[in-house]
Amino acid sequence: MIEMVANNKITKAIRDMPASVRQGVFFGLNAGVITTTGVLAGIAQTTTNPLLIIVSVVSLAISDGASEAFSLFISKKAEKTTDKTEEPFNASITLLLTKAIIVLSFLIPLLFTKSLKYFKNLVWPIGWSFFLLFILDLMLSKMRNEQLTDYLIPHIIVVGLVLASTKIFGSFIDKLQKTKTK
Repeated sequence: MIEMVANNKITKAIRDMPASVRQGVFFGLNAGVITTTGVLAGIAQTTTNPLLIIVSVVSLAISDGASEAFSLFISKKAEKTTDKTEEPFNASITLLLTKAIIVLSFLIPLLFTKSLKYFKNLVWPIGWSFFLLFILDLMLSKMRNEQLTDYLIPHIIVVGLVLASTKIFGSFIDKLQKTKTK
């Protein structure tokens, strides 16, 4: 897999994408991974109901994807006030589609089991997020001829902070809820 991504043909194809489409893909993948990992780290600590995870993730794909896509559209319009091209629209649609696919991909384990153990112990959210971000970072570092670690280390730090803070918050809410029901 790493060989495929590092392959010059794939890097060239990504480099040859229209800039607005490439921006939407990279933005959507990055934001989708970090946001979903954080949501899952927090919510998985408070529930044993797989349906709640599904509803939360699908809601995230729809609401956050639409919000970020429209925000990117508005931002690009504000950035270049005389731009009459389709670039803002293309970037927005690409971001929306990429983010929806990435966010929904976090539900893959629930296709095979209704157990939330892979979510509660964070094995799936951490493993899947680092795999996707590694691929993103590898593509970007190859395209820009820069060191992979220039992108990977900041991603590890950001995801680590998001995971830790949302897991702690989720655990706190779970304990608070259990003390109120006693």
